[in-house]
Amino acid sequence: MTITEVVAVLGLASGVTGTVLGVMNYLRDRASVQVSLQWDMKSFGAPEYDENKFWGVVTVTNVGRRPIHVSHVALRLPKGLDDTHLLISSGIRGKTLSEAAPSEIYVVTQDAMDVYAKYWDKIVAQVSDSNGHEWKSKPVKKRPSWAGEGK
Repeated sequence: MTITEVVAVLGLASGVTGTVLGVMNYLRDRASVQVSLQWDMKSFGAPEYDENKFWGVVTVTNVGRRPIHVSHVALRLPKGLDDTHLLISSGIRGKTLSEAAPSEIYVVTQDAMDVYAKYWDKIVAQVSDSNGHEWKSKPVKKRPSWAGEGK
């Protein structure tokens, strides 16, 4: 093997290694948001929320390595309905979540949700960020009180 061939093999190895490390860094460092939706939560010790009512809670957590700016939070309704989203008013103001920031919590009233009782298992929470990404929660598995009795 000549010196030229040795240098070529070393260049090939370092090039492949650099490419693999670059792809791994990209996958590790991208933005990622976890969204969860819970129904039938009770409040206590918070005067702004009636303790005799049930509330919905949307939790938004940045689990990625890049900061994200939440532009708005909504409940996404299933296709085929007149409305597509129910905007959460406290989620309009926007909030930047950095890598180690605590979760942001948005409280939703359940007062008018009985209109959508038939679709309870298809309603999800949706968070939109300033880059145009939409992050969705998983549908809830347990029937909420506003959805009435079972199917």
